[in-house]
Amino acid sequence: MILVTGTDTGVGKTFVTVSLIGELISKGRNVCAFKIVETGCEPICEDAKRISSVCGKEIKPVYSFKTPVAPPVAAEIEGKEISIEKIKKEMMSFAAEYENVLFEGAGGILVPITGKYTFLDLAKDLNMEVLIVALNKLGVINHTLLTVKVCQCENVRVKGVILNHRGMVDRSAETNYESLKKLLDVPVFLFSETEDIVEISSWLCP
Repeated sequence: MILVTGTDTGVGKTFVTVSLIGELISKGRNVCAFKIVETGCEPICEDAKRISSVCGKEIKPVYSFKTPVAPPVAAEIEGKEISIEKIKKEMMSFAAEYENVLFEGAGGILVPITGKYTFLDLAKDLNMEVLIVALNKLGVINHTLLTVKVCQCENVRVKGVILNHRGMVDRSAETNYESLKKLLDVPVFLFSETEDIVEISSWLCP
Protein backbone atom coordinates (compact mmCIF):
# COMPACT_ATOMS: atom_id res chain seq x y z
CA MET A 1 0.00 0.00 0.00
CA ILE A 2 1.44 3.31 -1.09
CA LEU A 3 0.17 6.75 -0.14
CA VAL A 4 0.61 9.32 -2.89
CA THR A 5 1.01 12.73 -1.31
CA GLY A 6 2.16 16.12 -2.53
CA THR A 7 4.38 18.93 -1.40
CA ASP A 8 1.32 21.15 -1.89
CA THR A 9 -2.06 21.09 -3.58
CA GLY A 10 -2.11 21.27 -7.36
CA VAL A 11 1.29 19.64 -7.87
CA GLY A 12 -0.04 16.83 -10.08
CA LYS A 13 -0.75 13.93 -7.70
CA THR A 14 -3.67 12.66 -9.77
CA PHE A 15 -1.82 13.21 -13.04
CA VAL A 16 1.14 11.13 -11.81
CA THR A 17 -1.10 8.50 -10.17
CA VAL A 18 -3.17 7.98 -13.31
CA SER A 19 -0.05 7.88 -15.50
CA LEU A 20 1.63 5.25 -13.31
CA ILE A 21 -1.46 3.06 -12.96
CA GLY A 22 -2.18 3.30 -16.68
CA GLU A 23 1.35 2.19 -17.56
CA LEU A 24 1.28 -0.70 -15.09
CA ILE A 25 -2.13 -1.92 -16.28
CA SER A 26 -0.84 -1.84 -19.86
CA LYS A 27 1.87 -4.27 -18.71
CA GLY A 28 -0.75 -6.62 -17.33
CA ARG A 29 -0.27 -5.78 -13.66
CA ASN A 30 -3.23 -6.15 -11.28
CA VAL A 31 -3.08 -2.65 -9.84
CA CYS A 32 -5.45 0.23 -9.23
CA ALA A 33 -5.67 3.60 -7.50
CA PHE A 34 -8.03 4.99 -4.90
CA LYS A 35 -8.88 8.55 -3.89
CA ILE A 36 -9.35 8.53 -0.12
CA VAL A 37 -11.06 11.88 0.41
CA GLU A 38 -11.86 14.52 -2.19
CA THR A 39 -13.11 18.05 -1.72
CA GLY A 40 -14.22 20.53 -4.37
CA CYS A 41 -16.58 17.95 -5.89
CA GLU A 42 -18.78 20.48 -7.64
CA PRO A 43 -20.49 19.02 -9.52
CA ILE A 44 -18.37 15.83 -9.64
CA CYS A 45 -15.20 14.46 -8.07
CA GLU A 46 -12.74 15.12 -10.90
CA ASP A 47 -9.80 13.21 -9.38
CA ALA A 48 -11.88 10.10 -8.70
CA LYS A 49 -13.34 10.32 -12.21
CA ARG A 50 -9.86 10.35 -13.78
CA ILE A 51 -8.76 7.43 -11.63
CA SER A 52 -11.92 5.51 -12.54
CA SER A 53 -11.24 5.99 -16.24
CA VAL A 54 -7.81 4.38 -16.06
CA CYS A 55 -8.79 1.59 -13.64
CA GLY A 56 -11.83 0.66 -15.71
CA LYS A 57 -14.21 0.74 -12.75
CA GLU A 58 -15.94 3.40 -10.72
CA ILE A 59 -13.76 4.64 -7.88
CA LYS A 60 -15.63 6.59 -5.22
CA PRO A 61 -13.80 8.42 -2.41
CA VAL A 62 -14.73 7.26 1.08
CA TYR A 63 -15.78 10.86 1.67
CA SER A 64 -16.48 13.59 -0.86
CA PHE A 65 -17.40 17.22 -0.29
CA LYS A 66 -18.47 20.09 -2.50
CA THR A 67 -16.52 22.75 -0.58
CA PRO A 68 -12.91 23.13 -1.86
CA VAL A 69 -11.18 23.26 1.53
CA ALA A 70 -9.44 20.82 3.89
CA PRO A 71 -11.58 17.73 4.66
CA PRO A 72 -12.49 18.53 8.30
CA VAL A 73 -13.42 22.09 7.36
CA ALA A 74 -15.56 20.87 4.45
CA ALA A 75 -17.21 18.31 6.74
CA GLU A 76 -18.07 20.98 9.29
CA ILE A 77 -19.43 23.35 6.64
CA GLU A 78 -21.57 20.62 5.11
CA GLY A 79 -22.74 19.13 8.41
CA LYS A 80 -21.04 15.76 7.98
CA GLU A 81 -18.72 13.61 10.09
CA ILE A 82 -15.61 11.73 9.01
CA SER A 83 -14.79 8.34 10.50
CA ILE A 84 -11.14 7.30 10.35
CA GLU A 85 -12.11 3.70 11.07
CA LYS A 86 -14.44 3.69 8.06
CA ILE A 87 -11.63 5.06 5.88
CA LYS A 88 -9.21 2.38 7.08
CA LYS A 89 -11.76 -0.40 6.59
CA GLU A 90 -12.58 0.64 3.02
CA MET A 91 -8.90 1.08 2.14
CA MET A 92 -7.95 -2.36 3.44
CA SER A 93 -10.89 -3.97 1.67
CA PHE A 94 -9.97 -2.28 -1.62
CA ALA A 95 -6.28 -3.17 -1.28
CA ALA A 96 -7.11 -6.87 -0.84
CA GLU A 97 -8.28 -7.05 -4.46
CA TYR A 98 -5.02 -5.94 -6.05
CA GLU A 99 -1.31 -6.61 -6.28
CA ASN A 100 -0.71 -2.99 -5.33
CA VAL A 101 -2.76 0.16 -4.85
CA LEU A 102 -1.82 3.82 -5.00
CA PHE A 103 -3.93 5.62 -2.40
CA GLU A 104 -4.10 9.30 -3.26
CA GLY A 105 -4.36 11.79 -0.43
CA ALA A 106 -5.51 15.40 -0.50
CA GLY A 107 -2.95 18.18 -0.61
CA GLY A 108 0.15 17.52 1.47
CA ILE A 109 1.13 14.96 4.09
CA LEU A 110 0.07 17.07 7.08
CA VAL A 111 -3.37 17.97 5.74
CA PRO A 112 -5.86 16.91 8.44
CA ILE A 113 -8.51 14.33 7.59
CA THR A 114 -10.51 14.97 10.73
CA GLY A 115 -9.61 16.90 13.86
CA LYS A 116 -5.83 16.69 14.23
CA TYR A 117 -5.56 13.33 12.47
CA THR A 118 -3.53 13.81 9.28
CA PHE A 119 -2.63 11.78 6.21
CA LEU A 120 0.74 11.19 7.89
CA ASP A 121 -1.08 9.57 10.82
CA LEU A 122 -3.01 7.38 8.37
CA ALA A 123 0.23 6.28 6.69
CA LYS A 124 1.70 5.40 10.10
CA ASP A 125 -1.34 3.46 11.26
CA LEU A 126 -1.55 1.39 8.07
CA ASN A 127 2.22 0.99 7.69
CA MET A 128 2.12 2.60 4.25
CA GLU A 129 5.05 3.81 2.17
CA VAL A 130 4.79 7.37 0.92
CA LEU A 131 5.36 8.49 -2.66
CA ILE A 132 5.85 12.25 -2.82
CA VAL A 133 4.85 14.26 -5.89
CA ALA A 134 6.45 17.70 -6.23
CA LEU A 135 5.97 20.31 -8.94
CA ASN A 136 9.19 21.42 -10.64
CA LYS A 137 9.17 25.13 -9.79
CA LEU A 138 10.79 27.68 -7.51
CA GLY A 139 10.39 26.63 -3.87
CA VAL A 140 10.17 22.90 -4.53
CA ILE A 141 13.48 22.13 -2.80
CA ASN A 142 12.31 23.47 0.56
CA HIS A 143 8.83 21.97 0.23
CA THR A 144 10.21 18.55 -0.71
CA LEU A 145 12.86 18.45 2.00
CA LEU A 146 10.28 19.40 4.61
CA THR A 147 7.88 16.67 3.44
CA VAL A 148 10.58 13.99 3.40
CA LYS A 149 11.93 15.12 6.76
CA VAL A 150 8.58 14.99 8.57
CA CYS A 151 7.92 11.49 7.21
CA GLN A 152 11.32 10.23 8.28
CA CYS A 153 11.03 11.84 11.72
CA GLU A 154 7.77 9.92 12.19
CA ASN A 155 9.33 6.66 10.94
CA VAL A 156 7.24 6.60 7.79
CA ARG A 157 9.21 5.18 4.86
CA VAL A 158 9.49 7.46 1.84
CA LYS A 159 9.29 5.31 -1.26
CA GLY A 160 10.62 8.13 -3.43
CA VAL A 161 10.03 11.58 -4.90
CA ILE A 162 8.60 12.28 -8.34
CA LEU A 163 9.43 15.74 -9.63
CA ASN A 164 6.59 16.59 -11.96
CA HIS A 165 7.96 18.67 -14.82
CA ARG A 166 5.00 19.98 -16.81
CA GLY A 167 6.76 22.54 -18.97
CA MET A 168 9.37 25.08 -17.93
CA VAL A 169 7.69 26.68 -14.93
CA ASP A 170 10.60 29.00 -14.10
CA ARG A 171 14.40 29.19 -14.18
CA SER A 172 14.78 26.94 -11.13
CA ALA A 173 13.20 24.06 -13.08
CA GLU A 174 16.55 23.62 -14.86
CA THR A 175 18.37 22.72 -11.64
CA ASN A 176 15.83 21.40 -9.12
CA TYR A 177 16.16 17.75 -10.14
CA GLU A 178 19.94 17.56 -9.72
CA SER A 179 19.73 19.54 -6.48
CA LEU A 180 17.15 17.20 -4.97
CA LYS A 181 19.14 14.11 -5.96
CA LYS A 182 22.13 15.50 -4.07
CA LEU A 183 20.14 16.59 -1.02
CA LEU A 184 17.92 13.53 -0.51
CA ASP A 185 18.73 9.97 0.50
CA VAL A 186 15.64 8.58 -1.26
CA PRO A 187 15.06 7.86 -4.99
CA VAL A 188 14.21 10.97 -7.02
CA PHE A 189 12.67 10.82 -10.50
CA LEU A 190 11.94 13.50 -13.05
CA PHE A 191 8.65 12.99 -14.87
CA SER A 192 8.48 14.96 -18.09
CA GLU A 193 8.17 12.46 -20.94
CA THR A 194 6.43 9.17 -21.72
CA GLU A 195 9.66 7.21 -21.32
CA ASP A 196 10.04 8.62 -17.81
CA ILE A 197 6.77 7.07 -16.65
CA VAL A 198 7.88 3.72 -18.09
CA GLU A 199 11.05 3.85 -15.98
CA ILE A 200 9.23 5.04 -12.87
CA SER A 201 6.51 2.39 -13.13
CA SER A 202 9.13 -0.36 -13.51
CA TRP A 203 10.86 0.91 -10.38
CA LEU A 204 7.59 1.19 -8.46
CA CYS A 205 6.41 -2.34 -9.26
CA PRO A 206 9.42 -4.42 -10.42
